[in-house]
Amino acid sequence: MRIFRNIKINVYIFLNSTSDFQTQIKNAILQIVLTFTLITLMISVGGCATMQERETKEIKDEISNLSFSYDSKKVFFDRCRDDGCQIQVYDLETGELAAYQSPANERWTMAKQSYDGKKIVFSVIPVVGNDLDLTQMQIGIMDTDGKNYRKLTSDPMPKIYPTFSHSGKKVLYVKAGRIRKEGRTPASEYDAWEMDLATGKETRLTYFKYFHMSSVSYFPGDEKILYEALGPFAFPGLDLPKDDINKALQMIAEEAAKKKIDLVGLLTMKRGDTFPEKPYYLFEEGHPPEHPLLNKNGTKLYFVPAGRAGKFYLYSPDGNHKKVGGGGDFNSAAISPDGELLGVTYGKTINIYWIKDGILNEQFYNRAATYMDNWDNDIRKYPRKQKMIPDLPSRIYSQ
Repeated sequence: MRIFRNIKINVYIFLNSTSDFQTQIKNAILQIVLTFTLITLMISVGGCATMQERETKEIKDEISNLSFSYDSKKVFFDRCRDDGCQIQVYDLETGELAAYQSPANERWTMAKQSYDGKKIVFSVIPVVGNDLDLTQMQIGIMDTDGKNYRKLTSDPMPKIYPTFSHSGKKVLYVKAGRIRKEGRTPASEYDAWEMDLATGKETRLTYFKYFHMSSVSYFPGDEKILYEALGPFAFPGLDLPKDDINKALQMIAEEAAKKKIDLVGLLTMKRGDTFPEKPYYLFEEGHPPEHPLLNKNGTKLYFVPAGRAGKFYLYSPDGNHKKVGGGGDFNSAAISPDGELLGVTYGKTINIYWIKDGILNEQFYNRAATYMDNWDNDIRKYPRKQKMIPDLPSRIYSQ
């Protein structure tokens, strides 16, 4: 996660400055390669762990890609164990664990539930032999009870971070624009897309061919989106050289500065517009926002200031942002629809914070967490309300 934070800061500085382009470009590209390697690893194993943890833990059990149910009473997450990966659903009140059983030739990931609770949308990764074919990722949808599964997309491009519109009539997601035939990264050129569920029509919303794009979500009304992005390699209206990446990036930076347009960081954009809106979120200099989370009615924004050790804050226009939870390296986070809870995953644990006071409400952990170094010492030093997530689900949702 530190590599990921560093690349965002570097690209943010690059696209908001006109000095020393060559050095900034080289540093950004180098860290982009390192970052994508880390992201790919997290997708394939379901989280991240330190080398020491890998050596000492007795079982594999990783949790990632957290989201809340429509009623805020359950959480969805990816769970990868020695026998494979599942989308699981954990009831925060009763402790019941359920799971969605994917076909043997597919891995399901990144699930989000619709606001009416009737459906879930997720990414589908084909399994070929023992490998995940990230280049053929699709968007899948099904009823919350596991029935009526179908793929919404079919073209050979990675598609990630799907989420429903408030009306439930559309799905927003991030889609790659190019499959690479060689190199360490299988895809690039990400943009925001949406699909009309009634017609199946896909609409491209951004045209910047980002290296990285995440945290996509709709504002109420479904006409404006929020997203986080870095590394744009296109600019509408510019004819960029295809054989000189340094020159292309310089042209993008200069044109963005000329038009006073921000292309990286936390952005909002209205459907049909060519460029993001002029940022209306003001943040502390040197600490651009990361991992933005928007509440259901679009009135509250939560974020992690770069370099602030994974701590989430509630945005305030006057700059007095309120800490609401979190801390340390994490692999996913989510805000409950009712706006009361912040959930943060750390690979083997899920911390649930009360947003109103920033206090840890409860920590849910899997058995593998107890094998981590200093687990017992940590609990004695920082006593907390805890509950262990069952090893196996008591209910399987299947076709």
